[in-house]
Amino acid sequence: MLKTTINMKHNINIGTYPKLQAFLKRKSTGFKSKKSKVLTSTDIKKFIDEAPNIQYLVTKVVLIFGITGACRREELSNITINDIQDFGSMLHIKLPYTKTNCSRSFTIEGEFYDIFKKYIDLRPANVQSDRFFLNYKNGKCTKQVIGKNKIGNMPKEIANYLNLPDPQAYTGHSFRRTSATLLADSGGDITTLKRHGGWKSSQIAEGYIEDSINNKKIVYCVARAGKKKQVSAEIFSI
Repeated sequence: MLKTTINMKHNINIGTYPKLQAFLKRKSTGFKSKKSKVLTSTDIKKFIDEAPNIQYLVTKVVLIFGITGACRREELSNITINDIQDFGSMLHIKLPYTKTNCSRSFTIEGEFYDIFKKYIDLRPANVQSDRFFLNYKNGKCTKQVIGKNKIGNMPKEIANYLNLPDPQAYTGHSFRRTSATLLADSGGDITTLKRHGGWKSSQIAEGYIEDSINNKKIVYCVARAGKKKQVSAEIFSI
């Protein structure tokens, strides 16, 4: 993170300073960065199905966009009406401006599309801004756009509604981490993860695969199967 930040902010590659790298490596021994907590598929379904729309409709739409597109809070805040193509039963959303300058897109359909329609139909006709996400209160949309800070607070809002432990740990990055973790759980490889989230580094994608519970189960099953084969071979060799 430090290497990337310095490179982006000051155009200095600290990788060319071996002594500095060695020093930073010694200082970082034992350090573990805090990661945003992720929502499970059960959490998502429960919130979508049970949370009342009159209070949480816009939060549901943000959740759907964030999970489906592995979006950062800034990317969600910057989505405009022009970035969304509505095909009647499916949406195609483009993210032209991202942190890594890598444009991405994703689709939404089925039940998620129906929730989108409930929200978009409440959009006032004379809104001056073309930003998609507008403030929502008591079942109505206002003309005020939703900023990145409010979007970043929504994962905690969802965690509070679901009574999840440590809701403060659900930050603005939770949508993106949840999306990548769910993809890893479904068997997505590093290449698929990098394309999905727009990551240029394989190290980040590998981190999500490592955190995947389902991936650990697969490794365990493979290991168990290999052990059984070894035992069988020993039996037949007697």
